[in-house]
Amino acid sequence: MTRPEKVSRMMVSRNAKTGIRVRNSRSKKNRSRFTRRQALLIILMLLFFMGTGISYVWSNFEKTQIGYDLSQLKKEEMRLQEINRKLRLELALLKSPQNLESKAVKDLGLRQPTPEQIVILP
Repeated sequence: MTRPEKVSRMMVSRNAKTGIRVRNSRSKKNRSRFTRRQALLIILMLLFFMGTGISYVWSNFEKTQIGYDLSQLKKEEMRLQEINRKLRLELALLKSPQNLESKAVKDLGLRQPTPEQIVILP
């Protein structure tokens, strides 16, 4: 651009009487800095990060719940093992020959057989 063109361009953009530069163009609206594609990408990334954060918290919550359930099941197992041990002890006591003989004599009124009552089969 030559010097006279610059001067004429400057004169056009100035008020002829006052010499003050005038902008007659309409002010441009503030456009967003992001295009629709960029905004969509940002929204998708935010949704992805929120989803991963929620899944991380959920997995930790589930891990804690499983730990509580496991400890309850271990307590239940110990209780059942104790009951089983007591029942085995009681069964052994009830099967013992001394206990069977005393119950037969006391409760049922039985007594030792006499030699005449014993029959030997061929």
